[in-house]
Amino acid sequence: MSAKAIAVEIPLNTCACGTCHEAVGPKAIYRPGHDARHVSALLGGLINTQQDGKPVTKALINAEAKALPSEALRAKFTRAAERLVAKHAEADAQEVRAE
Repeated sequence: MSAKAIAVEIPLNTCACGTCHEAVGPKAIYRPGHDARHVSALLGGLINTQQDGKPVTKALINAEAKALPSEALRAKFTRAAERLVAKHAEADAQEVRAE
């Protein structure tokens, strides 16, 4: 008697980073390192908002953070966004002092 190999398709999810669309395992949300890529993509959106002359508010940061699946990632994004806002405010203050 010979054993037949049975092909079993394991359903794969897509990475949630939003930039690669690569497959991940059934229990994974991201490919390795792509959680940081997702945070960076969201920060890029905030940078574009600032460059468009619109204010980046706490409400906007919190709304963007809701796209992240874990509390740890939301906290990481929030800290990075607050640093970004502070850096932008410091640059604005230096421009005013230079004038």
